[in-house]
Amino acid sequence: MPRSKANAKPSEKTKGLEPAKKNLASQKISRKSAPVTTGVKAEKKKRRARPGQAALREIKKYQKSTDLLIQRAPLQRRSKQSILFSSTNR
Repeated sequence: MPRSKANAKPSEKTKGLEPAKKNLASQKISRKSAPVTTGVKAEKKKRRARPGQAALREIKKYQKSTDLLIQRAPLQRRSKQSILFSSTNR
């Protein structure tokens, strides 16, 4: 019956890798732990908004405001010009 990985005997090749595995495990643990700051104020990581959040915020801002995105007089001139142009081309 062939041996599975769970109950396989360690060979001499794998015995040499065990200290490296232990070292790797200690590195992972040290990376996960919070950095120690001694009296120096740590710089906070800038928080990022989810995709689309900024766009939704902008939409809400412009829906709430009464300011026109295009000034009234130029818009009126442009619309009158386009109406006259479309009526003369018929």
